Amino acid sequence: MANQNGNTPTGPASTTTPLPESFVNVDIQSLTHLIADVLTRLVAHNDQIPLTSSNLTRFHSRAPPGISIAEYLRRIVKYASVERVCLLILLIYIDRVCEQHRTFMISSLTVHRFVITACTIASKALCDSYLTNTMYAKVGGLSTKELNLLELEMCFLIEWNLTASAELLQQYYSRLARQAHSSYKPRPLSLSLLENLNVATTSPPSATTSTGADDHNPATVSATVMRPVEVE
Repeated sequence: MANQNGNTPTGPASTTTPLPESFVNVDIQSLTHLIADVLTRLVAHNDQIPLTSSNLTRFHSRAPPGISIAEYLRRIVKYASVERVCLLILLIYIDRVCEQHRTFMISSLTVHRFVITACTIASKALCDSYLTNTMYAKVGGLSTKELNLLELEMCFLIEWNLTASAELLQQYYSRLARQAHSSYKPRPLSLSLLENLNVATTSPPSATTSTGADDHNPATVSATVMRPVEVE
């Protein structure tokens, strides 16, 4: 996944935990770490790019929420029980939006709202069972009305292309796994879309990172820190 300028962020530190060759078998905590690292690196780069009024979207909050990307993802996994495919397709949704809307950026002001919206959509599109928008909104620290608006906005941004083949999901996972673990050997694939895909990861964040949220109460991510900016 490329950053706003099409450049690859600096390379990741290799992990020592072996990863399975297929995304179907990967532990969801390990996958959460990998994806959080990608998003954290992308945000760190894009936050250096000045924000202009023409780049504001419904996904922009007034200030960065007081919870790390890694903890936010873990929170969603814990309380919304999202599946592996819902996490992997986050990266595909980002690429699809950026392909169609070149000025869109995943930054500290957009990443949390993008993530909970993408998980909501992916769960409905890919899973047999899913929660109500009211519950997803509670987990994500948004009002139900705002999540409904974000859901519709994202569907339009990706032109209602809400699903992905198993082959494409495997390619995204293989790219993540190769960069996180040098000994990872992916299974043969018929597609090669990831050859030019710029995805980078880092080692998992420290477990002592402050989250600003009670681990036992899905209502404690404050909706005020997730308040959107005014968009005409």
